[in-house]
This record gives sequence, structure tokens and C-alpha cells, in this order.
Amino acid sequence: MASVPVSHLILFVASLVIAAGVVGTVTTGVDRVSSAVNDVSLDATEELRTDVTIISDPNAGVYNASAGDDGNVTLLIKNTGTQRLAPDGSGIDVVFDGTFVRPDAMEGEVVSTDGSTAWSRGDVLQLTIDLDAVDGVDALDEENSDHRIYLSVKGDEELFQFRVEGEEAN
Repeated sequence: MASVPVSHLILFVASLVIAAGVVGTVTTGVDRVSSAVNDVSLDATEELRTDVTIISDPNAGVYNASAGDDGNVTLLIKNTGTQRLAPDGSGIDVVFDGTFVRPDAMEGEVVSTDGSTAWSRGDVLQLTIDLDAVDGVDALDEENSDHRIYLSVKGDEELFQFRVEGEEAN
């Protein structure tokens, strides 16, 4: 009869060890899921707070041809969201006529009336794309050529289309 309580005690201890292992595993899994949900919600919040608008006039000649090179395109981009953005435009992904523009091929500068260096809500960034540094893009001196610039800033996407007339490129 003494063997029955010992075997019950061994089974009880074994079940406690197994239960502790299961609880530890489940707790770790729940912590990972909770952390992932937290990260996604922070990313979503940042994406919702980010909003930019291209305020350049496509008919005002955003393309500037230079003698001896392919010229550049200058856009004015207004921060209309509540998220502060990089004042040099480094957080912007740009695709020009289907070609990705590397960050070293563009330069950004905040154009602010109060002399601020931060790109906050209501501030305007002047983004200049050097077409010499964009692979696969030549001078835009073809007569009546249409062009598209796609911008992406932390999930916010903007499309800008403009036309270069033959006499503008001269």
C-alpha cells in the first residue's frame, strides 16, 4: 500500500513540472505576440500622423535645364501631418519616371519663414533631384515630354506629374 502514495506523489510532481514548462512557453509566446502588436501599433500611429502634400505647380516649370548636364527637378513639399520629419528629406523615397532615385541624388532644405531647421507641421521642404545622378534618366529636353514623380514618406504616398515643353527645356 505504501507504493500507491509514492507513485501518486511522483505523478503529481511530474505534472507540476510539465505544467510549469507549458506555462513558461505560453507566457513567452504571449509576450512575443504582445510585443509585435505593440510595434505594429506604433508603426501605424506614426504612419497615420505622417502626411505630406506636393504644393509645386506642375505648370510653373519645376525642371531646370543646365548647360552640360541633365539639369534638376525641384519640388516644394509641405508637411501637413503632425509627425516631425527629417529636415534634409532623408526619409523620402522617390521614384522618377519608374527609376528609383538614390538618396545621394537629391537634396532637401526646409524653406521656413521663422528660420526653423525642423520640418514640422506647416513647414515646406524644397527637394531638388539631380538628374545627372539618377541612373537611366537623360535630360528632359524632348519636346512635350510627360514625367511622373512618386514620393513615399513613412507610408504616405504622393504622385506628381508634370510636362516639359520644348521651349521650357532651353
